[in-house]
Amino acid sequence: MPTAAGLAPVVNAYTIRAGPTKTIAVPNASALAALQDVTVTGNLLKKQVIALDSIAGRRQVSLGARRGTYGIETDGDLHFCLGVRPLQPHITCELQNAKAWLATFQSAVGQPISVAGFFRCLFEHPGFDSNDDAHIFEVHPVRAVTLGGQILTSNVDIPEQRSIHTWTSPHPLNDQDGRIRVGYDPGKDTWTFTNMDGKDENYVRVAGLISNVNLNVGGGAPATFTLTSPDVGHPIRTICLQGTTAARQLRQLASTSVSMVALRNIDLRQALANQYVINLLAIDIQPGG
Repeated sequence: MPTAAGLAPVVNAYTIRAGPTKTIAVPNASALAALQDVTVTGNLLKKQVIALDSIAGRRQVSLGARRGTYGIETDGDLHFCLGVRPLQPHITCELQNAKAWLATFQSAVGQPISVAGFFRCLFEHPGFDSNDDAHIFEVHPVRAVTLGGQILTSNVDIPEQRSIHTWTSPHPLNDQDGRIRVGYDPGKDTWTFTNMDGKDENYVRVAGLISNVNLNVGGGAPATFTLTSPDVGHPIRTICLQGTTAARQLRQLASTSVSMVALRNIDLRQALANQYVINLLAIDIQPGG
């Protein structure tokens, strides 16, 4: 089981170069690519944010806008900080539809916590902008936490509607995805990503046809399928975590035509093969396009 003491330095080891071509260099690539469903132990820290100096490569950690008090984000999620000590780089964790959890987390700051969820990579807040909470890795969505000896479980739910975008609006995602390149250096075990905008979309709604369904019923591995959408323009691998609404919906589908809410995610195993590929984590799958 990973610990925050071991994982936090690894996920915060990447460096950025602002330009003229934006670049992100990520060491420890093979270890990061092996992570998917994770359980990480550590301490629940106050709400803190990380600023990344792209020239010096240093991180500065400070308390959040509410002086370290947790709040709910505009998408309905709770972003909390898993780490070892205050004001040291942490692991960002996101709990969906978390209003009912807020008081619990506010009262548990400083306590040991165990977090189980999906290990995700995306260049949404890498640190190029001064207001970024600089990170490219996170546990999102969180499936369960253990606080004070109690296990609290959470479904993978649909976020607030205003936070769900499409593949073409407000930004044509294929444009950025098509520009980004990744090179893997096996000797240094390092990825170098280039040409990103420094922003990305989190939740998306896409419609299309599914194929190559593998339910993995009875196993712990996620269910998977291929989505072909006219908006995306190429087949895209989709993951359904077992025990979630999306996995149950997939088993019950009577049609290959779907409309789906999902999270974008960089496929780190493909990045080891020098391929920048986005896959999806399904949150809600409805029949029909």
